[in-house]
Amino acid sequence: MCLQINTKRFYQTLLSKLVPMIEHRCILLGDQGRIFANLLRSTKRGGAPMQKEIIARNRALSIGLDVDKKKSVIVVLDPSSGHVLFEGSLAHDEACWCSFLERFPGCRLRAFYEAGLTGFWQCRMLRRLGVDCQVVAPNAVPKEPERRQRKNDRLDAMTLALLAVHPPRGFVRVPTEQEEDDRELIRTREQLVKQRVRVINQVKAKFTFHGIPMTAGARSGSDAWVKEVGELLAERSSLGLAVTVLLDMVTALNRQMRRIEAAIRDLGRTDRFSARNARLQRIPGVGPMTAMAFLTEVFRPEEFTTSNRLASHLGLVPTEWSSGGTSRHGHLTRWGPPHLRRLLVEAAWIWVYRDPGAQRLYLNLCRGRLRKKAIVAMARRLVTAMWAMTVKQEEYNFHWKHAA
Repeated sequence: MCLQINTKRFYQTLLSKLVPMIEHRCILLGDQGRIFANLLRSTKRGGAPMQKEIIARNRALSIGLDVDKKKSVIVVLDPSSGHVLFEGSLAHDEACWCSFLERFPGCRLRAFYEAGLTGFWQCRMLRRLGVDCQVVAPNAVPKEPERRQRKNDRLDAMTLALLAVHPPRGFVRVPTEQEEDDRELIRTREQLVKQRVRVINQVKAKFTFHGIPMTAGARSGSDAWVKEVGELLAERSSLGLAVTVLLDMVTALNRQMRRIEAAIRDLGRTDRFSARNARLQRIPGVGPMTAMAFLTEVFRPEEFTTSNRLASHLGLVPTEWSSGGTSRHGHLTRWGPPHLRRLLVEAAWIWVYRDPGAQRLYLNLCRGRLRKKAIVAMARRLVTAMWAMTVKQEEYNFHWKHAA
């Protein structure tokens, strides 16, 4: 007796078993993934569209995201029970996220991902969709001992999802789209400064390598310096050509820097910055670049309740190893944007030179300390002054001994 199999019914039964598992763990990457999922649903119900599978209802859930340039690896965790409800990945597309979040009706969702290359646009998108999304600093994510031997995107997403149970002390402040655009001018200027320094060092290295003294008296990198250096190698054809190419790069970078700095000054005159920018520039040593770097990088300074918290946010506080009666302090924590920290230290040197009160305080700090440590301490006090002038609307006339 031959075994007869209804082929159509067999495949429908097989798909009815496989579709829930595929939908639960499938990777929806763009339009192809959505077309494939819709095809499975239509096949399962004989061509009729199938409703999305509900993963959870009316629960508090945690979502860990390991984000790269094209997709996000997702782990959905129930913190109350520790059960993983979903593992998969999703494309960087708002329509995909809307479709995915429909599987959690009535749920209170919290999402976590590390700050990095992708910025903050995904956090703002998830918040628009009703997800309480937080961005975590990479060094604030706990490192478990067993994870040092195994690392992959799924385990990283699981670690981030567990932050709902053991949250860090604080999360990264998320700027608005306008605030993020504003600080791009300052950051681009910093990139141009680094490129110019690199090219200037290459020019000086060629002079040192060939034993030619660098007799240019103008400030390094200025247009006058470029002209003087070019004249020093007028008689060396090959070497002169090589150096001329580098000098042309310095000239082009100077031109682009002047263009960026003009845009920063124009931004400082807008209604959003004009009052605070003018007030900060009353501090001796604080110019338009330092003032605008402070205002754009420390957006919404009123969120810091004390100046000490702002100084900690900028990495101007020392590390500490204390136990019992022993207290040890080390190097700076170096949190926050390094270019703003550099600008504050440079402004502090001019501040202690021009302001008698700041100079007396600096000389007192120099007793028993190195000059560099003392000027970093003055940069922290400069942050205190800038915080008071932007948050408390104070003028530059209060006593420095109270600000210390």
